[in-house]
Amino acid sequence: MSAKARGLGRGLDALLPKAQGGVQQIAVDRLVPSPHQPRKRMDETAIAELAESIAEKGVLQPILVRPSGEGFEIVAGERRFRAAQRAGLGSVPAVVRDLDDRETLEVAIVENLQREDLNPIEEARAFKQLMDFGLNQEQVGRAVGRSRSAVANSLRLLTLPDEGVEALERGEIAAGHARAVLAQPEADRLWALDRIVARGLSVREAEALERPAPSTGPARVSSDGRYVRLEEDLSRHAGTRVRIKGGKRGRIELHFHSEDELTRLLELLGYQA
Repeated sequence: MSAKARGLGRGLDALLPKAQGGVQQIAVDRLVPSPHQPRKRMDETAIAELAESIAEKGVLQPILVRPSGEGFEIVAGERRFRAAQRAGLGSVPAVVRDLDDRETLEVAIVENLQREDLNPIEEARAFKQLMDFGLNQEQVGRAVGRSRSAVANSLRLLTLPDEGVEALERGEIAAGHARAVLAQPEADRLWALDRIVARGLSVREAEALERPAPSTGPARVSSDGRYVRLEEDLSRHAGTRVRIKGGKRGRIELHFHSEDELTRLLELLGYQA
């Protein structure tokens, strides 16, 4: 098991109430996928391979469901369900539990994180869904076994330009590339994304990207024209816009757009409330 999976301290057992009636066989046509499933892209090749195994040996691990109308909604195990359908099974083993919508989402997120099945955008959107239920970032972190700062950094990916979100979903860039894009001034983010994808840059190379000043017209400078390079380096390091004002005496400004982003910057500076 990876370090990432081991970090999910509570695990599924801690999230779930006791099962009602243990494992039972439920007809495949009574099962429906959950609208709270955070994983939107499934590997059809992997499902086909699993279907072959299931056709030979059956479904070895029960899926988790909750009552829904006349049937059941899948909470965890949608991939096994799809493979069982493809293999032509009439029923699958399942455990039935009473879960509300928030608990269903928490379980689905933890299961996918343990399997490392979510891409960074799916993960960020899942955290945002939990916040829509009224949780703050610290509570989301406790629910899924992540630190508050890790949740905050994940959510920042949702502020990428649409082209960056799509590139991250397709696997053309990694989360580290995305953070390097976000560290650029807003006007330069699409430029940076284009360079990263076109040149196949590493994350370190992406972090070092610096847009050259135009050959004509006024050069982009800081407020007093002296600290352009330092401002850009600090902006990349902090993941937000940084401005330096003054000469021998002056001030450094770090820009933030929410209390959560302010908290992230304070943690970066080593401040503990």
